[in-house]
Amino acid sequence: MKHGLPVAYPGMKIGLFGGSFDPAHEGHAHVAETALKRLGLDRVWWLVSPQNPLKPKSSPIEQRLASAHELAHGRQMVVTDLESRLGCAFTYQTLRRLKRLYPGVRFTLVMGADNLANFRKWRNWREVARAVPIAIVSRPGAGPGLRMSAPKGWSYLNARHNFQSSTALRTARRRPVAKPGRK
Repeated sequence: MKHGLPVAYPGMKIGLFGGSFDPAHEGHAHVAETALKRLGLDRVWWLVSPQNPLKPKSSPIEQRLASAHELAHGRQMVVTDLESRLGCAFTYQTLRRLKRLYPGVRFTLVMGADNLANFRKWRNWREVARAVPIAIVSRPGAGPGLRMSAPKGWSYLNARHNFQSSTALRTARRRPVAKPGRK
């Protein structure tokens, strides 16, 4: 990464996989790997967000970057804090900047189907929907929604489910551990 930004060249196909990754887990890796393989992407960039505006305060970004690095295996997965570096708080801002910084690169927004439920709450979601193709990877608990009627430029990737979730992992971390032999 030159100056903290990932390298990409015109003609490359890059999946943009944004999130809090608080913490990153196998479900995230599954979504990224499914998109990489099924869409024939050259890379998937894990965009570790400074702070998801739709979620409570995240853990420190350094901790979330480290968590994502542990799971993003291989040279085709790139973990980056480019949204922080570019001063972008919202996906539409990120897409605008990336299209200017990387002319000729074909970006696809990648998300788990569980995130689709909140898509209309995203700032300027219509602009996001028009800006780049969007690939939705099936996730547990998220119905098939788009499978039969995906908007133009969108694709629904039905895949095996990985049941891990960041919310469940954070909850388990906060739960007190019972000490054997104490009453």
